[in-house]
Amino acid sequence: MGLSGLLSAFVVSCAAENPAPSKMEVRKLQTEAGEITTLVPVGSPGMVEKIIGENELTPVLNDGANIPERYRSLINGFGRMSMGCTATHIGDGLVISAGHCFEAPPNRTNNAKCDGIKVEWGVRKDKPAYLTSNCEKILAYETSDDRDYAIFKVDKAPPVKLAVDLSGRPRTDTKITIFGFPQLRPLEWSKTCAIKPGSGNAGQSQDWGVDQFSHQCDTEPGNSGSTVLDDDSLVVVGIHDGGLLPWNYGTYLVDTPLAEILGNAPTPRPTVQPTVRPTVQPTPQPTIVPTVRPTPGRPDIVAGPFGNNSRIELASFSRQEGRSVSFTIETDTESGRDLVIVSSSDGFFGRRTQRMSGAKTRFFGDLKTPVTVTFVSDEEVRSEFVAIREIAVRR
Repeated sequence: MGLSGLLSAFVVSCAAENPAPSKMEVRKLQTEAGEITTLVPVGSPGMVEKIIGENELTPVLNDGANIPERYRSLINGFGRMSMGCTATHIGDGLVISAGHCFEAPPNRTNNAKCDGIKVEWGVRKDKPAYLTSNCEKILAYETSDDRDYAIFKVDKAPPVKLAVDLSGRPRTDTKITIFGFPQLRPLEWSKTCAIKPGSGNAGQSQDWGVDQFSHQCDTEPGNSGSTVLDDDSLVVVGIHDGGLLPWNYGTYLVDTPLAEILGNAPTPRPTVQPTVRPTVQPTPQPTIVPTVRPTPGRPDIVAGPFGNNSRIELASFSRQEGRSVSFTIETDTESGRDLVIVSSSDGFFGRRTQRMSGAKTRFFGDLKTPVTVTFVSDEEVRSEFVAIREIAVRR
């Protein structure tokens, strides 16, 4: 779908103290809905469309009733920014977006001002924002040929936060998904696509930077700063920055200074419902909800059977409980499709993610806290159970 009907003026924004990178430049698009900050190739005569093939952007309606259930607990963690970009809350008022939204300099800069920048959380076509936050300070930002990110603090933290994965770059062909505010419209879902290398893809006319990747999820101006989520684990693995048909691109999250900023704080994770706890529950029908059966001593956690399109936190071990934890996980799940995801600290500032699937038993020894165990299912075949046994916490 063309953008010409929405455009009224372009203003090139390249302040002398914040020069644009050599390949891309910041432009401000004036629309009826407001101003949008975006990146385009240097010298481009107009705004670059980023719909690849058929437009799959899907408005999120009825609290997410029209999208897969597994995403619904996340949608209030996305915010529409006053300069026309998308932001994501990752916990304790810490928010991530794209650097060019703030007209960031080409080198990392810390502790910058952001007076007047607001974020509206949870804006949807049938629901107004439930919270508006003010940007207090940009902790770090950069817009260069290799990276484009912004990490900032807001005064009012949303109740929903998304998890981040700082254990390493996602593999090529990892299935991803994106939510954002294209053209300042209420929240829309880009459906799914795959991570590809930053250069050398078919039809790619411009290579991206060394810390960037390509993708073909649909976006439009206003999606800048949208987080790129691993579609299996729903953790943040990147930040969408821009595009040039037929490829969009983003910055790998692990190549931003987020790990340094988080320091020793626990890695934020999503607010997810329902949460399985070690208490006895009946299994209702026809909707299947996991049941948990404790055993004497340190209780085992046994959950299942599971419904489709589920995301359920089975266990969580904090630093307050101990330095590390060991346990054995036994699974009987749909092989290769339904996953048990074990996320632990790597001992520094990142996270380590391990996955199980199928009928297996595996021992996890001395995992550094915080540790979470999460079950994620797809749309087919019921998984029977997951058991976490022989739980031992070392203080």
